[in-house]
Formats: sequence, structure tokens, C-alpha cells
Amino acid sequence: MYEAFRSGYRVLNWLSIHNMLLGESIYSDEDQLRTIATLMQHGEHLYQRNEKFKPGNHQTRGMSALAMLAILFRDFKGTDLWYDRAMSLLREHLDKEINDDGFQFERSVHYHMSDIVNYYYVYQLAKINEIVIDSHWENKLRSLFTTLVKIAYPDKTAPVLQDDTEIPWSSKNDISGTMTLGYLLFGDPQYGYFANDHVSDRMYWFLSQEQLDRLMDIKTERPGYGSIHFEETHYYIMREGWDEEDKMMIISAGLDKEKPDHQHGDMLGIQAIAFGNSILPNYQVRYSLEDLELFKNSLVKNVALIDNELQGKEWTSNKGGSGFGKFKQLPRPQTISWISNDAFDFYAGSHDGFEDSGVQYTRQVLYIKDDFWIVKDNFQSEEMHEYKQVWQGHYTVENGPNLIRSTFQNGSGCDIYQLRNIDDVVQDGARGKEWTVVTKSSQSDFEFITIVFPYKEYHKRIDESYKEPVLNYWQLNQEDWSVEGENAVSLSKGDEHYFFNTNELFNDGIKIKFSSPTDIYVNMSAKEVCLQSLGTSQIKVSITGKLHYESHINPGQRIVLKINE
Repeated sequence: MYEAFRSGYRVLNWLSIHNMLLGESIYSDEDQLRTIATLMQHGEHLYQRNEKFKPGNHQTRGMSALAMLAILFRDFKGTDLWYDRAMSLLREHLDKEINDDGFQFERSVHYHMSDIVNYYYVYQLAKINEIVIDSHWENKLRSLFTTLVKIAYPDKTAPVLQDDTEIPWSSKNDISGTMTLGYLLFGDPQYGYFANDHVSDRMYWFLSQEQLDRLMDIKTERPGYGSIHFEETHYYIMREGWDEEDKMMIISAGLDKEKPDHQHGDMLGIQAIAFGNSILPNYQVRYSLEDLELFKNSLVKNVALIDNELQGKEWTSNKGGSGFGKFKQLPRPQTISWISNDAFDFYAGSHDGFEDSGVQYTRQVLYIKDDFWIVKDNFQSEEMHEYKQVWQGHYTVENGPNLIRSTFQNGSGCDIYQLRNIDDVVQDGARGKEWTVVTKSSQSDFEFITIVFPYKEYHKRIDESYKEPVLNYWQLNQEDWSVEGENAVSLSKGDEHYFFNTNELFNDGIKIKFSSPTDIYVNMSAKEVCLQSLGTSQIKVSITGKLHYESHINPGQRIVLKINE
């Protein structure tokens, strides 16, 4: 199947050269006939060896080339069969490999954009030649462009996800060229928001003059997407807005069952941007580099680990000669809860990556709009282990181990602050990239409760000279509430309160008791009490005093109770 990929690129390259040289005296009739004969030989080879669907981008590239040949050389006998075969298989790839949420199944921005180009060539040539493309085919192609809008950073780039390979070690993806094609195909001003006023030299030959003229007056519309999730692909996006300095985080919590070849060891990993900087980056890779395995695995991701284990196991290279390699074993994820409302975004999930070592693991990510994030990593075991968090970026540790800091050239920065004491912090790096590992040693059960705190100016940082941090007017462990629970922690501002590891709460004549330690959001005014579970399992809630209530509450579930005066 890799030969279909190589053959597809040969056809594309030779077609481009053939069309550029047409009309030139140096390109003789004999040259043209030899080129066309070679193209026809490739077409028949692709046709005969691709009778059935094979998953992955290799066949897609080959069938894109076969469809192009069939359209451009329709006066040759048998090319109608090529067209039917190519379009049938491409339709099958669209149906099976473009998830209903619009993401390409390999979960990589690079392969997502590569698939766009595969379908774009066919769609564009069909339109030029007045060949009707069915609406389902067209809608699937359009959804690929819309997905890039949904995942884009506020600075119009996109996160690095899985095997992104265009610019090794870059922490962002340039999507402008791809979105320019989307704008020229569909005229959507949201695509125009990301578009360039030019196209690449390769794409120029496939566009009409009318399309090129449209680049002189691009219609743009700022996207309106807020915090969203991809239900099948399992990316979860927490977004402040679309101003260039706005905050955004993306959580990776998916694994393709059929072909996880391009997946990295980043299960439940996060990336974030704030004030125009990648405060928690991920990095593009290159298959030919000798440290590909390192950059695909967990030391260069923002994840939690145990002992000396990484998430990706049983590394193996492929046989195609590209240098590409993959993990035979990766953790299987499960999403527990996803909530987005005006006060906060919340994600909770688990994976089984540490179960062979007897450790149960869950991660919660809470975005307090539009201030900062709280990341809570929970480990449970009957034996002692080292528990770790890995943080990407150039963070210094002079205030560590509980506070590490990164500052950027525009004066903004990010503090990563532990609400529970940890034992050790170590820095490491490769290829000019750095990461920091924080560790809690010799524990059976432990929870990291970590604040990821971006700030625009230095005086808004977490001031290391204060015993208790100042968090944009959020108060840590304020005294208005009586909070019971081992290692209980609270954050409060006005009527809003976030409690972690609590068994029991009391305030103003209302007592709230939980069947087991949990995490909860409480908004209490004079007239009502709102509770929303931020935990990872079902709990029983009992309320006494001014209110009487008893019920079970699931992760993410919200209850509102009126207070009788």
C-alpha cells in the first residue's frame, strides 16, 4: 500500500511538470508521448492493485492521483473505469476516515491537511471540467476546513497534534495555505479569516484566474466558536476568545482503534497558549531523525507519569523506508465528563496506561474563565510509587519545587504552582527544547493539584514572596467556609467556590456532606445554592440545616436548590 502513496506523488509531480511544459518547444512530441505513456502505466497499475479499501492515507494519495489522471485524460479508453474506482474508494475513505465531528481519523493536523489536499485536487479538477460531485462528498471536504477553524489558536495558527511533521520542533502549525484553498473552493469568510492573499507555486497551476482574482479582496469573518469538543476524535478545547492574546487549551484524549500509527504518548496531555505564547507547547517531529521515538513519547508532552514508565511502549519502525515509527502499545482513554458553561470548562478522564503497575489514574482539567487552569492528577495504588507531572517549556525552578516559571520576550509569563507539596523538580531537554519533571516520591495514593497561571505582566505573576498566592482576586483556603477533608483545598471569589478533596462543607447554616472525598463547585447566594460535581465518580450528597436534600450526583452533574427564607 505504501507503493500507492509513492505512485500517487509521482503522478502528481509529473502531471505538474507536464502541464507547465506544455506549449514549450523544448518539450517535444516524443517527450509528451513518453510522459503520457508513463502516466497511463501508473494509472493502470493503481487501478489493478486497488480493488478494495485499505485504511490510511497511502491509498488515498494513490486514488487521488488515479482520479486526476482519469479526469485529465478522459479521451483515453478505460479511464472511465479508473474514475469510478478512484471516486468509489475516495468516498469510502471520506466515510470511514473523516469522523462525523470533522476530524481526520489519525488525529494529526499534518495528516488532516494532507487529506484535504488529496481531496482538493480531485474536487477542483472535477469542478473545472464540469463533473458533478455529490453533496455528501462535498460536505465531508468542507468539514475538514471547518475543523481547522475550530481548533485554531487565537493567533490563527493551530496546535501540534500527534505526527505533525512539516516544521520539526515547531510548537505551532501554519494553516493559512490550507485555509486559502478552502476559501477559494467555498468562499466561506471564516476560512478567509485565516487565508493568505497568495497561493503556493504548486497550487497555482490548479486554480482558475477567477479564483486567483478573489485573493485581491478576501472576505473575512471572525470565528464565533467558543469552548468545544470533538465527540469522536476526543479533542477538548477550552477557549477564552479570538483576540490574539486570548487563552486556549486543548486536551488530547483519544486513540484510533484501527490505525493508531501516528499517535504519540500524550494520552490526556494538554497544550496551551496565552498572550501570544505557547505556554505549554508540543513539538513537531521528523521521521528521519534518530530521536523520533523520544519526541513521540511522553517526556516531551504535558502529561502525568509513574516511576520510570512512559506511555508509549514497544517501539517499532515501519518497512516503507521513510523512517516512520510507531508504538505497539498506548494507553486506552476514557472520558468521564466534559462541561462548558459561563463560569468554567471542565474535563475529567482516565486511561489504563499504569494498570500493569497496579496504579489507577485519572486527570481533571478545570478552566476558570478567563483566568487560569487547574490540573488535578489522581493516582491510587496499594504499593509505593513515584508520581510525576511533565511540563514542557523553558521553566526555571529557583522558586521550586512548588513553583516553576517561564517568561517570554513580550514580558508575559506562566507560573505552574502546586497546591500540595512535592518532593523534587528536575529539568531536562533536547534539540533546544526543555521540559521540567516534578515528582512526589514513595506514595501509594496522591493527587497533584496544580495551578497553570498565565500572566501578562510581571506584577500579575504569583508573587513568590507571599506565603499564600494571589490569583487574580481568587482567595486560597478562605475562612468563610468550614472545610473538612484530608488535604482539602479551596478557591473562592465572591459567591463562587471550588473545593477539592473535601468530605464536608459548612457555611451560613448549611451543611453539605459527601459520601467520599470529592471535588465540587459551589455558588451560594442568599436565595439559592448551586452545586456541580467536578469529581471522577458518583457520590452521595446530603444537605442539612437551612436545606434538606439527599441524592447521588454524577461527575459533571449540576443541582440548584432554593433557600427558603
